[in-house]
Amino acid sequence: MKVLKILDWPSKRFYGETHHFYRWRKLFFEQDLRVEIYSDHKDKRLKGADYLLIHSRYFADGWQNIHTRSTQNEDELMAYLLEMKSTAGKVIWFDAADSTGSSDFPIIALVDVFMKKQRLKDIDYYTSSEQNDIRIWLNSMPEDQRTTFVACPKDQLHKIKLGWNIGFNDYRYFGYKMSRLSNYLSYSLYPTRLSAYDKIRKYDLAFRGTIHKDKADKNMISYQRNHVLRLFERLNLTIASGGNVSKAKYWKELRDSKLSISPFGWGEICYRDFETFIAGSVLIKPSMNHLETFPDLFVENETYVPVSWNLQELETRLEHMAAHYEDYKQIAKNAQERYFNAINDAQSFINTFKQNIE
Repeated sequence: MKVLKILDWPSKRFYGETHHFYRWRKLFFEQDLRVEIYSDHKDKRLKGADYLLIHSRYFADGWQNIHTRSTQNEDELMAYLLEMKSTAGKVIWFDAADSTGSSDFPIIALVDVFMKKQRLKDIDYYTSSEQNDIRIWLNSMPEDQRTTFVACPKDQLHKIKLGWNIGFNDYRYFGYKMSRLSNYLSYSLYPTRLSAYDKIRKYDLAFRGTIHKDKADKNMISYQRNHVLRLFERLNLTIASGGNVSKAKYWKELRDSKLSISPFGWGEICYRDFETFIAGSVLIKPSMNHLETFPDLFVENETYVPVSWNLQELETRLEHMAAHYEDYKQIAKNAQERYFNAINDAQSFINTFKQNIE
């Protein structure tokens, strides 16, 4: 029996990106892989694993945050990785950054596997010194300052493997509370509640948010979100919009909406994507055909409706879809079924994970 030890991100244990390891720990064990999860990098029990998986956001207050990264915490992390590598069969770095890009390549030589939540189809792009920003869609945006990108050494490229995205997180309404209970894993008792895709919906569109001004308008992280919000000033649609509301109101609006927009921001994939699937709305999103991810829930014109990265046709697309909503219901149905099947397919996840760490 091999042992997988996980250094988890403490603030989102149980319901975040390692949720399925808790949920399916028994099934992993039945297939000869014992899962142990820790939340303190100094815990001596972390040593001696066949596989040691490190959630990068464990170091979010130090090196993994590009705003707090320093020579000192980089040296400390590298020393830690070297120490753990000397005791583990394989060290796996789970890069939890939101985008396909990465700012973590400086440590890739010190790990055996470098997992991405979503990976570029053209992985050679990671080795390009001409890449200006870790977020590929921002490279074409006009700006005078970009996030520093350190290219992946070509001899390390083979380590970049596809991990899993946040689709496996616990999106049940009380999931974050259930995680504190001993029986929180019981999806048979408390399943994910899906809204019928063909229910009567009073809103054409639901999108909550406010205009964001990025630092001196340099990073452009909020470019797409701001573009969407400014469109609302002239769209003749019934829209649930505005600032933050309660979780209950947010979910009610989304479940009562025909359409849902999910623009890129810090990354391509967003919580809103999966919330949209659960709500049975039709997802509209900038094209995702540049990446691969698991579970693979983003199929153009089958599970979501793509628009260009600059969103120039979005206004026309929204008006057409709202007017011809009956023609798009099947996309919401396809997406919801594909999502529900994926998050309940333990064997597929276990097989894929094992394959990618070998």
